[in-house]
Amino acid sequence: MRRFWKGILAGLLFVFLVAGVASTGFAGQGKLYEMAIFADPTTINLYSSLGPSATVYNSFVSNSQYYTSLYGNAPPTWAFVPSAAADMPSPLKEEKIGDKTYCTSIVKMRKDIKWSDNTPLTADDVVFSYNAVLEMDPNKLGGNWPSIVDPTVLERVEKVDDYTVKFILKEMPGLSQWQYGVLLNYIVNKKYWEPIFENAKKAADPVKELFAHEPEKQPTAGPWKFGHWEKGAFWQNVPNPAYSGKGEVTTFYENGVVTIENPKTGFKWQSGKPEGKVQLKITDGPDATGTLYRIFQNQSAAVLSLTGGQVDFVLNSLGLQRGFQEQLKKAPNVALIENSVNGFRFMSFNLRKYPFNIKEFRQAVSVLIDREYICQKVLQGIAFPQYSVVPPGNAFWFNEKVPQWGKGLTRSQKVAEAVKLLKKAGFKWEVEPEVDLEKDKVLKRGKGLIMPDGKKMPEFEFMIMTAGYDPLRYTFGLNIAAWLKEVGIPIEAVPTEFNVVSSRVFDEQNFDAFMMGWSLSLYPDHMKWFFHSEQAEPGGFNPQGYNNPGFDKLADDFVKEADLEKAREKAFKLQEILADELPYIVLFDTPLIEAYKTDRVQYPYTKVLSGLQYVGGLTSTVKMLD
Repeated sequence: MRRFWKGILAGLLFVFLVAGVASTGFAGQGKLYEMAIFADPTTINLYSSLGPSATVYNSFVSNSQYYTSLYGNAPPTWAFVPSAAADMPSPLKEEKIGDKTYCTSIVKMRKDIKWSDNTPLTADDVVFSYNAVLEMDPNKLGGNWPSIVDPTVLERVEKVDDYTVKFILKEMPGLSQWQYGVLLNYIVNKKYWEPIFENAKKAADPVKELFAHEPEKQPTAGPWKFGHWEKGAFWQNVPNPAYSGKGEVTTFYENGVVTIENPKTGFKWQSGKPEGKVQLKITDGPDATGTLYRIFQNQSAAVLSLTGGQVDFVLNSLGLQRGFQEQLKKAPNVALIENSVNGFRFMSFNLRKYPFNIKEFRQAVSVLIDREYICQKVLQGIAFPQYSVVPPGNAFWFNEKVPQWGKGLTRSQKVAEAVKLLKKAGFKWEVEPEVDLEKDKVLKRGKGLIMPDGKKMPEFEFMIMTAGYDPLRYTFGLNIAAWLKEVGIPIEAVPTEFNVVSSRVFDEQNFDAFMMGWSLSLYPDHMKWFFHSEQAEPGGFNPQGYNNPGFDKLADDFVKEADLEKAREKAFKLQEILADELPYIVLFDTPLIEAYKTDRVQYPYTKVLSGLQYVGGLTSTVKMLD
């Protein structure tokens, strides 16, 4: 499902260590599935956690555990399949309604899905889940909402009967807007949430009022429901006793066909005619008697807890650091798994501020950063350089020909090229940098950078992550600051907790520069949502304030494109623009390494893009062995 999580960079809160948590009495209790995480969730409110609070830890513990949707993407192949729907949507067609022509589609729903209070999930819940967001305005909700319930595409959803809904669209949607957008919206319980929305509408700030609500005893349709949250220590979920998916079998065949069969309710569906061997068969549970997310201060404490048997899996969007990988290889009953990633880590400036809004300034910064040196020499190959906002792991959409600023240049060549770019934009120095290209030496460091307006550039703050949480980004950040100072750019790297960075960047938009990262969806429409000018308001995904009307137009065309090959062409062009203008300076990522206890858990699969963390640790399909 399409969701963007800035939680890939989620930082540390002060938390209890293993001994302190163990005193709760949960450790090793039978079939309880216990996982290590590295920050407190911030909310149980779906609307906030898919909005400005879209951290990966909120996704781990609640969003992906409590709700269903009409459709989804079934890992590990990510095939598009029905979830609460009974079949694929009817073909889109034009239809005149009143005096206007719309595009419509009918979706028939399953009749065997119930909420945790044992009431049926019906068309009323679906209609409310869409129309309530439209009425509140997805753009004001911010975060993921404008891309899921896209108000430029969706007019409304209507009830046809108790188990049939009709989508009324303003125009013919593209792949991004339909299959990877509107149809993936989470479904909430109307009876619970309708009065919450009605109350919020009466407030001076309806969105703020909605986000402030912390749900209690809300009905869920996923495998889990909320149990208990001890801030700074743990979050616990308990099974949904009415979960309709328990026992449901999803089968993946050699020819790509997927079948779904629920022997308890009689529901059956298949995407086509199965041919060849069965590649994978997954039976839904949950088998565990509950899930417990223990909150740790750092990876060292989490690894100690794993080897000591207090947790079964380290659930971390960053993966394990290399030192711990070597340690865990020698640990009994511990397995390591490695997967490619669908994300990246980056540096960005506040483009509303001068001189960060000068393209050549950002290009010069990108040239000065020696990604290959840090990844290969300093980090000993545990990270790989990246230059594009579409990761190489998402191979179909990745444009390998984007500009790669500074790649292959020596240190002196990098300085010379950066000076050239800065001079082109009108920068000067009190003391200009000098280099010896033949001997590859920087003879004189730059001092007193003078901006094109004639004023001396003041020192600015570059927020990076702390060494205890992510030494990779910490290392990158310190090296970036050193290289920029070499040419006289007055930067100060400041290790900062994630929640502080998130608030200053996305809510307050009060910052100079920062380093973060994203966990991405399969369809690369994040290029619109991260860089379109309509997302530049507080709470949006473009806090850096990038504004390019030509880019906006191409991005709009891309998400509306219904032809796969044409969409790919547009995606390549968007990458080229972004690699030239650099609203993000993409830096690196790492192959995702994860670890779990082989004597406690058995997963249906371990090879999947971005690892088991990307699917929340497979809480409903893991088999508990103890």
